[in-house]
Amino acid sequence: LRGHGFVVIRGVATPEQVHAAKDLLWDAIGQRFGAICDDPNTWNFRLNQAGLAPWLGQSAGAWEVRGWPGVKQAFASIWDTEDLIVSMDCVLLWRPWWLQSQWRPVTEGLHLDQNPFSKPALESIQGMVPLLPVTDASGGLRVVPGSNLDEAKAEFKRTHPHMKSSGDWCPCDDEELQQKALLLHAATGDLILWDARTVHGGLVGTGMSNQSNEGPAQLARLSVTVSMTPRAWASDQVLERRRKGFRKG
Repeated sequence: LRGHGFVVIRGVATPEQVHAAKDLLWDAIGQRFGAICDDPNTWNFRLNQAGLAPWLGQSAGAWEVRGWPGVKQAFASIWDTEDLIVSMDCVLLWRPWWLQSQWRPVTEGLHLDQNPFSKPALESIQGMVPLLPVTDASGGLRVVPGSNLDEAKAEFKRTHPHMKSSGDWCPCDDEELQQKALLLHAATGDLILWDARTVHGGLVGTGMSNQSNEGPAQLARLSVTVSMTPRAWASDQVLERRRKGFRKG
């Protein structure tokens, strides 16, 4: 994580935990849109092109994943404390675009979520837990190894001087960075972590042109984003706003 800017921790959840989380997420999708998990004919629900589903952020399925002991243990080891607060952001959901072309997702491209000009030090470790395998066919998260390191940041600032006045959102989908980017393969129940200073972004996979008819239909991608930081870093005002957000849903 320190030397390369990312890590994939294998098996933070059991198959039973993964199955339970998927069932809870599909319960929420079904309640909202009437979709049925094993019937793609019912999957034409409203979803943005990137496949970001913030409306699942407060679902029981998302909280199931955030509560897995293996997830907290990883972040506790990083920050050297058990007293953590957790993000309450979105679920990533891609439908199998090889079944319907209009389902093909469009990603945000390579980017940074922490501006190297104003925030050069380690401030956040981002993460996600895939509930379906991440393969070349599905696509998923790609990162530029080593782009979190000081020398890489110095080069980034030299080649992207216009980012100095930007906020933390720094799009940088350059051809050179694309050539260096690596898709992070992962199994269900793995935990993908990356330094917020690491260049990263979504990559749409090759798809499955000859999908087998055996077995139930599945989404192309289903991942729960999760990040934890020390509670001590948050002010009383921030903690109260988080409580209000949680109660509001």
